[in-house]
Amino acid sequence: MSAPVIVRYSDIVPTPWKNGRGITRNLFDDADAAGEWTWRVSIAEITGTQPYSPYPGVRRGQVALGPGAVDLRIGGRERVLEEEAVIFFDGEDAVDATPRASGFLDLNVMARRDRWTGAVEIVDGLGRVSADAGIVVLVALGDTASVDGDGLRRLDGVMLEPTVSATLTGRFVVAALARN
Repeated sequence: MSAPVIVRYSDIVPTPWKNGRGITRNLFDDADAAGEWTWRVSIAEITGTQPYSPYPGVRRGQVALGPGAVDLRIGGRERVLEEEAVIFFDGEDAVDATPRASGFLDLNVMARRDRWTGAVEIVDGLGRVSADAGIVVLVALGDTASVDGDGLRRLDGVMLEPTVSATLTGRFVVAALARN
């Protein structure tokens, strides 16, 4: 593929979490016909205190999209994840999340540890991004973002496959996945 793939958040149909306790909107993954994936990027809605679904063998990255912060209990330890902060934990960890405001969303970057290494950061401004030999997923954090001149709304996603690059303007979460 030679061009970025754009997914509009408003077009994504929500699906239930694996444990049935919440909903998520899947932006991108490498799922096969049976629905099995080795990496996945999604946006979850958290209402009230919610236990996360377990994902053994998976490294999970989470970005608090807000509004506000979320209180996390990961393996019995309390953490506060402020808006736009990033945290990583293992899919085996028992995790409960309690948002501090209604309408809370988080971005999840999940990758099987035996296949992928993931990195997540927030970038702001103008620049060129390349997927090189891995996968890069970009999620717009505002309504003024664009990729190669295509306007994006908040939470729209863009995927760059190996050797694809794009020019960004605006503020983004950048999730980079590299094969082990």
